[in-house]
Amino acid sequence: MIVWYRICRFSMVAITVMIATAAPVWDRSGAAGAPDMELGRYLATECMTCHQSGTATSSVPNIFGLTETRVTEVMKAYRDKTRPNPVMQSVASRLTDEEIAALAYYFSKSKKP
Repeated sequence: MIVWYRICRFSMVAITVMIATAAPVWDRSGAAGAPDMELGRYLATECMTCHQSGTATSSVPNIFGLTETRVTEVMKAYRDKTRPNPVMQSVASRLTDEEIAALAYYFSKSKKP
């Protein structure tokens, strides 16, 4: 009886460890390693303040439909202060790589409202 208890307990611990270590890889979209669309949508509310009115000819660009790579490059450049714009530098300085990836994913999949 004691041996059976130890085997079951070991199995439960092993399963718990496997689930705990694999869980951070999954996200709400179900694809392993994919950026979180809902996080991107949430973070984009601040972007909408200015960029919702952005056009090809305005000083505020339209960022909807840009590629993930382009949004990521630009946001990281603002964060690193290698691209000039004090407002965007301030916004980007608060973002992590994960948040930038989520924003890039959201804007690459979204159309202008």
